[in-house]
Amino acid sequence: MDKTFDLFSRLPEEIPQSDAERAFEMLSGFGREKELSRQDKSKAETMKELALAEITKKYDFYEKLFAAVFAERKAITEGFFRVIDQGIREKNNDLVLAGLSSLSNMLASSPLTNLGALNTDK
Repeated sequence: MDKTFDLFSRLPEEIPQSDAERAFEMLSGFGREKELSRQDKSKAETMKELALAEITKKYDFYEKLFAAVFAERKAITEGFFRVIDQGIREKNNDLVLAGLSSLSNMLASSPLTNLGALNTDK
């Protein structure tokens, strides 16, 4: 005999209406929960994608900013070394001292000092 048929043969002939309604409500509740879970998962995926896009945007911004700041700083440093080299060639101590002083002042300051001001996520 088929096991499914055997199972149904042991059920009462009539299922009380209250049991049937409760079973139906439970099954519909499972469907609603499944739909809510799907929506929550979809929202979480969207939030993840938005966060990733924001992180990528900030990364690109800071990468370009640092490249520009340090390229400018490199050019200025090279200029101070040219002044120092010129002072050495010309045996001009004042020029060497001015170049070293300017170089020292620039290197003592960090180009990242005001980086916190760029952070808009407060």
